[in-house]
Amino acid sequence: MDEGSDFDVPEASDRSEEAVPLFSVGEVEGFSAEDAAHYASDELEGLSDAPKSFGRLAWTRFRHHRLALLGGIGLVSIVLMFIVGPMLSDYTFDQYDVADRLLGPSRDHWFGTDEIGRDLFVRTAQGGLYSLRIGLIAAVVATIAGTLLGAVAAYFGGWTDGFISQLINLLLIVPALIVLSVFSLYFGGDANRLAMVLAFLLWTRIARVVRGVVLSIKEQEYIMAARASGASHARVIFRHVLPNVIGPVVVEVTLLLGTVIVLESTLSFLGLGVQPPNASLGTLVAEAKGSIDDDPLRVLTPGMFIVLIVLCVNFLGDGLRDALDPRSRNERN
Repeated sequence: MDEGSDFDVPEASDRSEEAVPLFSVGEVEGFSAEDAAHYASDELEGLSDAPKSFGRLAWTRFRHHRLALLGGIGLVSIVLMFIVGPMLSDYTFDQYDVADRLLGPSRDHWFGTDEIGRDLFVRTAQGGLYSLRIGLIAAVVATIAGTLLGAVAAYFGGWTDGFISQLINLLLIVPALIVLSVFSLYFGGDANRLAMVLAFLLWTRIARVVRGVVLSIKEQEYIMAARASGASHARVIFRHVLPNVIGPVVVEVTLLLGTVIVLESTLSFLGLGVQPPNASLGTLVAEAKGSIDDDPLRVLTPGMFIVLIVLCVNFLGDGLRDALDPRSRNERN
């Protein structure tokens, strides 16, 4: 510029030497250089971690679901009590002593005795195992049937889908308790037959879930590639389709188990389920209903275990549903 100018423009080299950042780390309140280094290392550590498998992600989500952990621990504790408790008792399931009839809880009889002197703790434990046995058999059979029929209906479509869907709708509109009562009257005396009766009406729930999942994946690229490569329908269904419905099916199995236990207890309470000399939790409630005014504990004890088992199973099912959902964001370590 001219000599008479009021401003002098520094040379480029001078500007580069005098240039300073707008702010330094020390000038930002509460943010030091050590914080910046730690923040950067955390970011780089997260980027350097190997990607987690689906199983690890599911376990991480599940163990952060407190109700699911509580349900799992509670269910295991109840089952262990049902198994180990009778071993620690001096009485058997059908042992009776009229002299000890209608006793309250004591050291010898933890839950008291019934009207003919049988130990109620041992009977509750055996009845609980019987109810769980029926529930597991019915849930497994209903799951297998519902999964296969739902997958076949969605995969093949057409008249196959129409027939299975109409069968599902027919069973859904029929009052389940009435049908179960009729079938149980003739086939429900044995635990295995009662479980089959329950599974006959409950497979529709699994089938609808599986059908919806298969409909959403059967047009995916890998399914179409398997068909184009000449794979048989059975191979495509069992190798590529069914593995993708494991998550929803596992969740439904846990929820179905609670439903079966409630239905079995209802049938046994009505006298249409488990028959003597066997007993379930519903049978124990039915036997004690006449003394609810004088000895309510006899009714409340097996009823309480029904409620606890169903709650634990439902909590466990909710946790599995969140853990197996790939869209879940609860992936904290």
